Amino acid sequence: MTLLELKKSIHEKIDHVNNEAFLEHIDALIDRQEKVFIIPEHMKEGIRQGEEDIKNGHFITLEELEKKYEKWLKE
Repeated sequence: MTLLELKKSIHEKIDHVNNEAFLEHIDALIDRQEKVFIIPEHMKEGIRQGEEDIKNGHFITLEELEKKYEKWLKE
């Protein structure tokens, strides 16, 4: 079944549903699906590298960053 055929089949089935609660559940499910953030492949390597840096201790704390920022602003 193609995507277009599947959509048409679902539309036809929904047209025959008269259960308001069921339709509200379907609506909520569709809304949730639209809000899911899928990480693009090109970003995943950066995330993996960041996790590796953290694991190896290559990071600074927020406090350290704020101190560096304050120092930078004063220069």
